[in-house]
Amino acid sequence: MQQCNEFFFLGTRQVSMARAGDDFWFDDPNGDPMGVYWLQGVHMVNCSYNSMWMGQFVRPDWDMFQSDHVCAAFHAASRAVSGSPIYVSDSLGGHNFDLLRTLVFPDGTLPLCLHYALPTRDCLFKNPLFDQETVLKLWNLNKFGGVIGAFNCQGAGWDPTERRMRGYAHCYKPISGSVHPADVEWAQREDTASMANAAEYVVYKHHSGELVLLTRESDGPISFTLQPSSYEIFTFAPVMALAGGSKFAPVGVVEMLNCGGTIVDVEGHGDVRVRVKGAGRLVVYSSARPEKIAVDGVEAAFEWGDGGKLEVVVSWKDTEGVSDVVFCY
Repeated sequence: MQQCNEFFFLGTRQVSMARAGDDFWFDDPNGDPMGVYWLQGVHMVNCSYNSMWMGQFVRPDWDMFQSDHVCAAFHAASRAVSGSPIYVSDSLGGHNFDLLRTLVFPDGTLPLCLHYALPTRDCLFKNPLFDQETVLKLWNLNKFGGVIGAFNCQGAGWDPTERRMRGYAHCYKPISGSVHPADVEWAQREDTASMANAAEYVVYKHHSGELVLLTRESDGPISFTLQPSSYEIFTFAPVMALAGGSKFAPVGVVEMLNCGGTIVDVEGHGDVRVRVKGAGRLVVYSSARPEKIAVDGVEAAFEWGDGGKLEVVVSWKDTEGVSDVVFCY
C-alpha cells in the first residue's frame, strides 16, 4: 500500500504521514471463527515493525478500528501508545463512547505521544505472533515520562504453504513478559534524553492502578502475564527530588490510556505546580503527604497512600481543559 517506493518518493512531498499496516479486519475473510481475535494481533505487529522503516521518512499511521469490536480495547491501547492519529470506522450508533473517552479529550485533541511507537529491543528478531513466548512490547515517549504497551498477539501468522495469514490455535494462550525503565529509548529525543539518567522511576499499571517505585540500578524488571488478545500499559515517570527532601513524580490523568500524555508542564523544587489536561483522577507519586493541594487556586481534597500514591480530582473547566494543580509541602 503506502510502503511502495513511489509513495515515499512522490507522496511525502504532500503529506508526512502514511499507513504502516494492512487494513483493520473485523473478522477473518476466510471464515475462521477465531479470526475475530487473532487477526487483531497481526495488525499490531505489522504496524509496529513496519514503523521501524517507515518512521525514518514519515509519521506512521496505525489505521482505524471499530470501538464496538470484541477486541476494541486491545486496539485502543495500541493506538494510545502509537503516536498515530486515532480514528474509528464505527457504524452509525455503534460507538463505544466510554472507550473513546479514554483516547480523546472532550475538545477532540489527543494525549499524543511525542514519538512513534516501536518494539522494545528484546522484541527485535523475535516472533510475537506464533513463537509461543514473546509479548509485543511497544515503547514511546511523553513530555515528562515514557510508556510501554504490552500486548499478547500470539495466535496467528503467515503460512508459506497456504500463502495467507491464518490462526495457530496452539499459540493462543497466556504469555509472560517483563518491563523495565531501560526498555524505553529515552535518548531518541533531545528533550527526553535526560530522563534516562534518573535514579528512580515510578511505574503506573493501567489495569490494577498500582504504583511501583523502581531504583534504576538495583531493582529488577516488573514481571507480568497476559491472557490472549489482552494488554497492559505501563507509564514511567522519573522521580524528582524536592528541596525539603521529599520525592515527586507526575503520572497523569489515569482515565486516559496514555495518562502520561496529559501532563502539560511541571515546575518547582519546593512546592510543585503541575499543569494537566483532562478530567478525572490526577495521580502523582509523592514520598511525603503534602500540607495541601490547590486546583485552579481552590484548595482540594486528596487521597495519599503509604506507597506514595497521591490522587486529586481535576475537571474540564474551559475550552482548553487545562488545570493548574499546586502541591504544597
